[in-house]
Amino acid sequence: MEPNKNETTPNNDPAVNAEKPSTEGAAANPSKPGAPNPVPRNVLAKPGAVPPKGAVPPRPGAVPPKQGAGQKHNYYKMMMTVIDTVKQDYAGFQEKEEINDTKYPMNMLVYAYQKHRVNEVMFLRIVSEYLASLGDPNLKFSMVNHGNYKNNTVGFRARRYGDDLYVTEVGRDDRLKLGDKITKLDKYSPGEHRTKIPKNFMTGNTPEREQWGGFLKMFPTFEVEHADGTTENMKFRHFIIEKPKRRLEFESLNEKTFYVCVEEFSQNTADLEKAIEEHASELTSCENLIIDLRKNEAGTEPGFVPLLPMIFDSEEELGSLLEKEAIYTNYSKNNCEHTTKKIQTMKERYEKANNADAVALAEQLIAEFNEKSGTGFQKDVPEDDILAAYQEVHEGKEGRYNNIKKVILLTDTWCRDSGEVFVKLCSGSDKVTVVGRPTMGTIDYTNYVNASLEKSFILSYPMSKRQNVVDGHPYNETGLPVDVYLPWTPQECTEDLLKKKALELAEG
Repeated sequence: MEPNKNETTPNNDPAVNAEKPSTEGAAANPSKPGAPNPVPRNVLAKPGAVPPKGAVPPRPGAVPPKQGAGQKHNYYKMMMTVIDTVKQDYAGFQEKEEINDTKYPMNMLVYAYQKHRVNEVMFLRIVSEYLASLGDPNLKFSMVNHGNYKNNTVGFRARRYGDDLYVTEVGRDDRLKLGDKITKLDKYSPGEHRTKIPKNFMTGNTPEREQWGGFLKMFPTFEVEHADGTTENMKFRHFIIEKPKRRLEFESLNEKTFYVCVEEFSQNTADLEKAIEEHASELTSCENLIIDLRKNEAGTEPGFVPLLPMIFDSEEELGSLLEKEAIYTNYSKNNCEHTTKKIQTMKERYEKANNADAVALAEQLIAEFNEKSGTGFQKDVPEDDILAAYQEVHEGKEGRYNNIKKVILLTDTWCRDSGEVFVKLCSGSDKVTVVGRPTMGTIDYTNYVNASLEKSFILSYPMSKRQNVVDGHPYNETGLPVDVYLPWTPQECTEDLLKKKALELAEG
């Protein structure tokens, strides 16, 4: 039985997780929600800087650094907890062991102690950089919001092309426009900074897959070149993170081709089902269907079930693809303890709601985890919840979408989690073509554990790996491949080239 489904990590918004290699940055002002505020310059050194050679990790048995006056955390102890968790409980440690360099974060921490610069934000940065260096975007580290700190963002997204960053999405920093070119971060170009970083804190291994959101928060200023050729120096602003608005868009491009954009596969499928019914006439008459998943960054697997009948017209075809999937769960003592605590909390809610069936299921799961605790990796065969849900939505609608001959999936680096599961599943259909760029690569691992550290931080990591990883075919660094690849260029900041290409292929 699958222990728990993928879900959004508390206090760790998916839109930001996708860009979190380094999370330096200070509190946004809680008294003025949304107001920009500067980041205090309490950093170790320049971004990516290596501490002096004299800063070495404590040897085994050495006395940990003492907590300074006024410090409420034992940062050394928490760092060791993070390192031990990665080694003992994280599902991907075996695949990441060769690049698991624990000396770097320990050096940074010891150096911070030497310079009396250890604080919560600095610790957040050090751990985030360590986790990012492992190249798995499933690993996340966040600070719990409190009076003096709010998780924040710079208010825009940017992507590297050559030595420069180009603004691809404008949030609350309305000084910028799509396509603006960031030529310098402080004194150096983004490309120069990238070459100076001793570790790969960008997660991606090519410029178009790099994730700069967290790294940008480490700088006070940047130089931007606007479309009219003018340049100006700006100070970075920081905004309290708000829940992102996810697009759900249905559009008839012409008589033959219909376009669907889904940026979240919500557990509650009511909105998606409603949109499908509202556009039933177009969907049951079009020949080509384009499904845009480029920014599908959140959700759960059952959330995409209403779309499956448009791709699979038989239970047998879908079932044959689902049978190939298996997961291997690390039933370490810590993982089982964290999971049973979570299930126990859910059970108490079910008891208050007098939901006897849910209470019985929770008790069954708790018993299973207690029995398997400490047994290490075990092969699990997930229940056919997707197939069962498909049977429910497909019943009485057999042949409804036989008119659809071509399905084109648009993907990009920010398609992750349940979005990737959908892409991988649908790729097994002969009428599906994947266009764009490879996905994030989170699909290798699943079933997240959220471990609290001293009630101020949350370490989120997967405790299960999928069959493809065991078989030696991971997607973690490359993402799911596409059938038609279009490299990213700055032109896409202002022109939707992928959508145009999809329409061309659909009607070609």
